[in-house]
Amino acid sequence: MVPMILLGYVSRKFRQLTMCSRNLYFKLGCDSKKCTPNCKQVQGFLKGFLNQHNEPQIDRFRLHWFCRASRYDVKGPIFSLCAQKTLWHKVQELDIGVPVTAGRAFHLPAGIESLRALKLELQGGKPKLFALVFASLETLSLSSVSVPGLELGEWMSHSCRSLKVLNLVDIDGIKDLNISNSCLKALTVSSCSAIKPKDLYYRYTRWYDTAPEDGIIFIHCYSLEKLEICKCGFDNLYLNVNAPCLKDLQISNCEIYGSFDVRISAEQLQTMCLTMELCFCVPEASLSRCRIYSDNLRSLSKATINLAVPYSSTLGIADYTCKEFNSNGLVEFIYSVRYAKSLQLNFQIIKALSNHAQLQNITFQHLEHLEASVADLNNLKDIDIADFLRCCSCLNTLTFKYDSNADQLSETELVDQLQSKLGDECGNTRFAYRVINCKDSENKGFNGRV
Repeated sequence: MVPMILLGYVSRKFRQLTMCSRNLYFKLGCDSKKCTPNCKQVQGFLKGFLNQHNEPQIDRFRLHWFCRASRYDVKGPIFSLCAQKTLWHKVQELDIGVPVTAGRAFHLPAGIESLRALKLELQGGKPKLFALVFASLETLSLSSVSVPGLELGEWMSHSCRSLKVLNLVDIDGIKDLNISNSCLKALTVSSCSAIKPKDLYYRYTRWYDTAPEDGIIFIHCYSLEKLEICKCGFDNLYLNVNAPCLKDLQISNCEIYGSFDVRISAEQLQTMCLTMELCFCVPEASLSRCRIYSDNLRSLSKATINLAVPYSSTLGIADYTCKEFNSNGLVEFIYSVRYAKSLQLNFQIIKALSNHAQLQNITFQHLEHLEASVADLNNLKDIDIADFLRCCSCLNTLTFKYDSNADQLSETELVDQLQSKLGDECGNTRFAYRVINCKDSENKGFNGRV
């Protein structure tokens, strides 16, 4: 394959070298002082280049034009003209990044339905897609666009029947999403917040001036193998995933400001990561609606679960949440991941579980590696981890990871307490342990056996 050509300001000597390339990458981003002359030069070059391009087919065409001069917004014909010319060359992959005024429509040229891959980054613009049918489209990436989630999901389900990869990044209007596609294999939803976060004081002590919005997401895709939802924020989140072929599920670095209800049905799931920051700013009664359900996870190999509740000395949210959440869904969710061979939990989860009477009914018969993460080793003094370890009959290694430590509890004291507790309550259970300071650059850790 001919290497991708990066074209900004191109001298005449290099023009002929690119005339036969089937992979073209044009990128322009200039400051306001030089913007007008530079844009005019590149416009002239692009028109002449595409008119003289010798190769009958272009495999990939990428145009990223983020110019500060408003006169070169999509009101000009250069963007649609370039896209139209590449279609004459039977382009297969089209990647367009242009500064569309927020709320303004971006019209795609005729004949674009033959694409195999389409990527759009419009800085808030509205792509006119819903009237088009992409029979051959396999990859769709939308970034910084404004689209209604319900219409987007319905359109993809009916008009993109060959779609295999879908990436949604920084989408305005994604709060409601319903995707049902028989061919989709990979789905990523990133940086799609339905709220505008304020500082921590507002998060914990008062309502927003404008109420945060809920996220209602249905994903029913038989062929889906990988699902990633990351860096998203919602008031109340309802997520329903029905994907029999799903193998990798990542819900990471998400913020929830109200309640959440996550339901997962994926009997082939092998790896699962669930990390959410529960930034409650709603009445305490909403905590009773925090639930996670999953079933048929017999193929699960590795699970990471981190449901962090930031500490608030004023409201006591962290302590209340552990007490309330452990009786409303947490045990049921932990029970569903009992087949995992490797499990990573944050200390708030372990604390909630160790105080729950139903924990004794759970047996991690396949669990070999357990990792507990904690901000400060002193937090472990209040956790009766022996109750949790009693459920892990096949455990080989136990790892504690911490970010900082005060003088009250050292690594050796932690291990001594653990050995004493296990000796009294866990009989002849034997496994290796490791205590790791995450801020230690050498990361040697403190090792031993219990």
